[in-house]
Amino acid sequence: MGEKIKNDTVASKNGTDKYRFGYTHEELERLKYQHQVWTKENQRFLSRAGFRTGGTLVDLGCGPGYTTFDLAQIVGSEGKVIAVDRDGERSLPLLKAQAKSLCLSNIETITANLETFDLQEESVDGVYGRWVLMYLPEEKVRSLIGRMAKWLRPGGVCALTELCNFRHIYVHPKSQHLPEIAEALIKAVTGGSGCNPEIGNDLPGLLRSAGLNVEIKVTVKAVRATTQEWLWPDALFRDHLPVLVKEGFLANSVSEKFLAEWEARSKDPDTFFFGSPMMEVIGRHP
Repeated sequence: MGEKIKNDTVASKNGTDKYRFGYTHEELERLKYQHQVWTKENQRFLSRAGFRTGGTLVDLGCGPGYTTFDLAQIVGSEGKVIAVDRDGERSLPLLKAQAKSLCLSNIETITANLETFDLQEESVDGVYGRWVLMYLPEEKVRSLIGRMAKWLRPGGVCALTELCNFRHIYVHPKSQHLPEIAEALIKAVTGGSGCNPEIGNDLPGLLRSAGLNVEIKVTVKAVRATTQEWLWPDALFRDHLPVLVKEGFLANSVSEKFLAEWEARSKDPDTFFFGSPMMEVIGRHP
């Protein structure tokens, strides 16, 4: 493959066009590690979707391209991946730099707000998105899915993964403070814009209403303290609980008690963290 990647197509932004947890170096690194922890599950999901060599795929909310590069390898030099994200200042430049280093020329980047982003009807073979729709107002998600279904060519595939019950995050042995942490995170993501952190529950019905044939699978990830994978929830809590306190979503006393408890649990190999169930939904165009 060549070394040239297509230039950004830039779309206008509005006040709601921002990722809830920001685009700091620390957050992008956290997302990178989260992707690594979920690699096996994501590869199985892509396999079930059945994306093909030579196809045109859309990666919604691509960020720095953690899955974009997997999609680019799937479609090969004869195919194309349209990588769409609202962060054109940090995420997409990182994606382009990495694509250049990997000699991938089949990626087009677009800076756009997913609330309004659109493509021509029957112009792509597949759409992929993971942990993206939860950060959009719920009514905008419904509209976006309707548009996505129209983008698909006959036989095209829409593959989406979102949280479906965030309140089911759990630590064993049980933490009395974790339910309050979960509620604070839900309130922070919901904000005042009507986002739904558990939008995964609605995806099967939304894709079916858009005329797609729907397949679902629910996946739960458990990680053990003292292992490398423990860094996934560890970074989430250590990075974001102070922000939740500062913004008034969580009492400082609860945060301090939980983090002290978490510090002790992190040294115990018999402690497990169970993440939120993930709804994996595949919608196929007839």
